[in-house]
Amino acid sequence: MKKSAVEASLLLVDDDPSIIQVLSRILSDYTTVRFATSGSDALRLAKEALPDLILLDAQLGDMSGLEVCEALKADLSIADVPVIFVSSHQEAELEVAVLQMGAVDFIRKPFNASQVTARVNTQLKLKRLSDDLRKLSRVDGLTGLPNSRAWEDTLTRELLRASESNQAVSLVMLDVDCFKSFENLYGRKAADACLAAVAEVVRRGVRRPGDFVARLDNDRFAVILPDTPPEGGFHVANRLLGEIEALNISHQGSPVSRHVTCSAGVASFDAAVPREPDAAVDHEPLHRAAGSALAQAKQAGRAQACLMSATG
Repeated sequence: MKKSAVEASLLLVDDDPSIIQVLSRILSDYTTVRFATSGSDALRLAKEALPDLILLDAQLGDMSGLEVCEALKADLSIADVPVIFVSSHQEAELEVAVLQMGAVDFIRKPFNASQVTARVNTQLKLKRLSDDLRKLSRVDGLTGLPNSRAWEDTLTRELLRASESNQAVSLVMLDVDCFKSFENLYGRKAADACLAAVAEVVRRGVRRPGDFVARLDNDRFAVILPDTPPEGGFHVANRLLGEIEALNISHQGSPVSRHVTCSAGVASFDAAVPREPDAAVDHEPLHRAAGSALAQAKQAGRAQACLMSATG
């Protein structure tokens, strides 16, 4: 009976084709095994499709394994990929150096197939545990949406991307109107169910792969809309408010409506606005502007959206 493949993506980096062949045979049970024969190719392939684990030769033709590892760890998009160094060198100093640089293990040539497989499996298991813990730390337990920590990281990243590509980013912030009175009237269980229902509407209401929804705190949600001008963000906000109101969740304690409504604030970051050269991209101006717009919507009577610009 054929053994089932192990779900993992490995990147083998060595300038000796015979070593690549040996490692490929040893690791043939993994679903994806790619290889690079130079440091530059390794960095390119790692960014094109994030591997679960990299096996990296200590000495390559165009750059050393240490230089490749340093470049990997300096790039936030691939820094968390574990690296196992592979080398024929026996010096303890090299092993210490690569481990201090961030490598997770060191395998010496010639290979022992069982040892290679065992060490690869160990690092893959550790990575999965780390990924699970990282995911849990960034997910809201009630709604399953990303939490405020994930939102802040994503907003900063999207603003940086927008600044580099001269695009706009819109931010929508939503609050459930009179939520405290809803909780007092219907109880905690009903309040949680209400928030979960609102979260699901907002999650389904954003339709592009790059759009991002998060729960910021108790009854506040945020939507990041990359490459979206102010009018587009305002349109999305009003559509979401209508879809939430269409849930028809009873709220007899609201002065606005007999069912649950939300208010929204919309702000837009304009990358075309001149800024100081090399100035860091700060998400706080956009956050404050969306918060101010939300406050205006509440002051104007709730169950509506207000728009404000932000220059970042």
